[in-house]
Amino acid sequence: MKPRPAARSRQRGIVALVLVAVLLLGGAAFAFSSFNLTTVRVDRDRSTNEALARAKDALIAYAAADTARPGELPCPDVNDDGKLVINEDIIGSACASLIGRLPWVTLGLPDLRDDAGERLWYTLSNDFHANGPVPLNSDTAYRAANVSLTMTGTAPATNLVAIVFSPGAVLTRTDGRVQTRGCGAACDPRDFLDIASGEDNADANRTFVSAPRSETFNDRLMPVFSDDLMRLVEQRAARELAQHLRNHYDAWMNTLDVTGTKGFYPYAVPFVDPSAPAQAGTIGNTGGLLPLSTAPLTWSNFPPLVAGQGCETVSGGTVLRCRTTIACVGFVCLLGTPISARIENVATRFVDPPLPPAVLRLNGLSIGSSGASWTLNTAARRLEFDYTHALIAAGLLELEVAAPATSAWLATSWLTANNWHQNAGYALSPGYAIDGVDSCGGAAPPCFTVTNTAAPNNDKHAVVVMTGRALPSAAQMARPVAPLPAGLNQFFEGLNADLAPVFESNMRTATFNDTPVAVRP
Repeated sequence: MKPRPAARSRQRGIVALVLVAVLLLGGAAFAFSSFNLTTVRVDRDRSTNEALARAKDALIAYAAADTARPGELPCPDVNDDGKLVINEDIIGSACASLIGRLPWVTLGLPDLRDDAGERLWYTLSNDFHANGPVPLNSDTAYRAANVSLTMTGTAPATNLVAIVFSPGAVLTRTDGRVQTRGCGAACDPRDFLDIASGEDNADANRTFVSAPRSETFNDRLMPVFSDDLMRLVEQRAARELAQHLRNHYDAWMNTLDVTGTKGFYPYAVPFVDPSAPAQAGTIGNTGGLLPLSTAPLTWSNFPPLVAGQGCETVSGGTVLRCRTTIACVGFVCLLGTPISARIENVATRFVDPPLPPAVLRLNGLSIGSSGASWTLNTAARRLEFDYTHALIAAGLLELEVAAPATSAWLATSWLTANNWHQNAGYALSPGYAIDGVDSCGGAAPPCFTVTNTAAPNNDKHAVVVMTGRALPSAAQMARPVAPLPAGLNQFFEGLNADLAPVFESNMRTATFNDTPVAVRP
């Protein structure tokens, strides 16, 4: 008996519903599977990116905190122990290799891994490696003949100081090399890093490539720009320079060995050629470069030797040597040759106040420094030495006295060793110069203002301004460059190009990267 038409229609409807249900279930299963795969992929990419970012942050912190040469980075780890080891990873003043494992132990990191479970790799510019001889400052990675790194491909970048790599899973490189993982005495980068567009990330030739994932390429690159490091080093440099200026002022204010003493900041160097070695300031100049010269002060205006009495200088003019007789009648003692001399440029550099002034010898016996004195002549902007009275004794007096020394930190500081005077401006209110009135504002010389900083921001005695690197977007030429006749806008942006009385603190942009820091208050 054949089914009736209505029954056949119902059966076909049921079959269709079953087929639709099957298709919906299959589609849902496929969608759920795809969703899970996408989630896994996103999670794995996130773990790799987090490891790369954490490594970059650690490198920046290492560079900014380095005590001897801020801005430098550790050499790569060549034998996979995670540490920078002398005579293994660094030989003399050079890295054993400029490409290797990230030295995670030295950086204070956990054992970072990418999504394939591999430790990170790392390469850096030869200019920036630990214990290197190249002075590091804001312009190092941009100067002619620098050895900065470059990235090509999907994420091009230049002027890099380092790159961190995620090597990803093993694969066969386009040169046919089948990667094998593991390190013996040294890791072979070809077993970890790949080739794309003809550029080999394993050859450390200063050019590296980023590319989409494929069967022959799965490196992930995290660039470390010079600016990433130097923006922090610049802030540190500004703070330390400001502290040295405060220390100088306070040392002169509080010295007990000088009559008429007062606190003062040194005069600035005219901003003519920052690429020149550190120089002394110029009397009366209140804006320009920091006076970081280590050239010693010398004596002038002393009585010359005549018939065995008078003075001469030794040690390149830094030590005054004098002779005079003392004749006494009763309690009155007179000098055969009065002794006085001057130090003319005490305010043109960082100079420590003088110590008790002299070593005296009478008839060959040491009698200390009684009768000798220092006076700070602020109006004449000089330091004066006198031997004004004699002890109650008679005979031949011999005197030796050293000129005040330049501050010891100038010869040992990373600031001077790395030419930070080339990237720093300096200005002081005339009220805080050697002949100033120890105040600014009102009837006194004007104070300085640093805009966009916490109030009060218009009472500053002196300011240090870090110039940052040259900005092509601000029409600044590659350094070194003398600003004249180009002008201070080759180094400073906005209000800072006048170096007084208003300074501009602002966000970093393509046309602004100055960092002004008030010295006091």
